[in-house]
Amino acid sequence: MNTYDPFARYYDADFRGYTEDVPFFREMARRASGPILELMCGTGRVLLPLAEDGHPITGVDISPAMLAIARQHLDEADLSASLIEGDVLSVDLPPQTYGMAFVAVNSFMHLETVREQLAALDTARRALVRRGTLVIDLFNPDPIEIAREDNRIVLDRSYELDGNHVQKFVAIDSDAASQTSHVTYLYDETDPAGLVSRRTMRFVMRWFYRYEIEHLLARAGFSLRAVYGSYDLDEYVTGSPRLIVVASPGK
Repeated sequence: MNTYDPFARYYDADFRGYTEDVPFFREMARRASGPILELMCGTGRVLLPLAEDGHPITGVDISPAMLAIARQHLDEADLSASLIEGDVLSVDLPPQTYGMAFVAVNSFMHLETVREQLAALDTARRALVRRGTLVIDLFNPDPIEIAREDNRIVLDRSYELDGNHVQKFVAIDSDAASQTSHVTYLYDETDPAGLVSRRTMRFVMRWFYRYEIEHLLARAGFSLRAVYGSYDLDEYVTGSPRLIVVASPGK
């Protein structure tokens, strides 16, 4: 079983109300020419509205359970998209096919090592047409906030899911030297009879600084086109909420 499979339904519920980035990706897709590729697509939160807009779109994810939920959402909305189960480090995609490839909200940060990051970028580069567009949306690290992440457990959110009540607790322990955050999610799910079950998910996220991601793109054979600090295409400055890079294959 994939590591993420037991948490797919929680992930889908966690992000079902998050739409801040959707207008941005819709606009980027509108500007693109050709089919769209989403790497690490999860349960299809961004993929669905792009399919709704009529774009031929392919989503890739390593989790069968995530893709099953994405397929369910597509079927319920009577939408069409291609879903591929695969690791972005090695998935076999048709070369020079897509006009745009993207990795949405922080997903690229799950790639911990430079080797993994370059492999994923190579996957995107090979799949894109010559003048295609790559978009990577990252968290903009705030050193002050990161220093406060001391692994204390806090209640993040609560919601109803499949007739049960879910409370999600989060603990984050960050290390500035390695630029990593060790994240723990605790999902306490209470059924109507009052029985509580807990699932614990642990993972590591690697954060990036602007010129680090620019150098990675250059090493992977991309030319940087733009750096934005928000979904409104604001200039990237100190304190920007996002670090969004746009690039194309070639020098």
